[in-house]
Amino acid sequence: MSNSYTPTSYKDRVVVITGGSTGIGLETARLFAADGARVALLARRAEPLAAAADQLASTGAEILTFAVDVTDESQVAATCSAIEAKWGRIDLLVNNAGTGFATDLSKASLADFRRIMETNVTGVFLCVRAALPGMKERKAGHIINVSSVVGKVANPNAPLYCASKHALNGYTSGLQQQVAADKIRVSLVSPSAVDTDYWAGRPVDRSKFLQPAEVAAAIRFIAAQPEGVLIKDLDLTALR
Repeated sequence: MSNSYTPTSYKDRVVVITGGSTGIGLETARLFAADGARVALLARRAEPLAAAADQLASTGAEILTFAVDVTDESQVAATCSAIEAKWGRIDLLVNNAGTGFATDLSKASLADFRRIMETNVTGVFLCVRAALPGMKERKAGHIINVSSVVGKVANPNAPLYCASKHALNGYTSGLQQQVAADKIRVSLVSPSAVDTDYWAGRPVDRSKFLQPAEVAAAIRFIAAQPEGVLIKDLDLTALR
């Protein structure tokens, strides 16, 4: 019996990434495209998506882009159907789309609450629900949800964002258990602060933050595990 480690190859596999036009999503797409995967990028705005596709063109990989709001049930369903019609399946779904901002709970509006919860939790629910039937039918697939260390220990600055990540963690744990018998892997990656547009306009020193490419490398590492191995949750922090 061999004890050698054989990473999962993503050549010709179908990878779907939400929030795929910038930051962690784009860097993740870059890695999988370089592996020879077929990559579908989902994001709200068409222009950044087009720019992302241009950046990935040098890899020679097949790239699809979809301007889609992950909180819109019909848009998500139509997008996943289009991907499966084009490429036959979804092998890996990376739920990276997210939003957050500082909130004072004594003043935060219901619109603030809904904006965060719908993107960070409802969006994941809708994307997973759309991709899961095909994965269950094939008895294969991997879902990676991008959470945060504040999904385990909250902070006082962005409590609604923290709450959304706590909810995502609970959802992910339940999903892991429900689909294990179908040979579908479900993983969570929980980084500390990452130098992305999440921090735009805030007076924060980002010099010691994780870089998007570092989180992308962790996502690729999780996906690269042999088919019978599941990394349930990977915490990341910067040592700078």
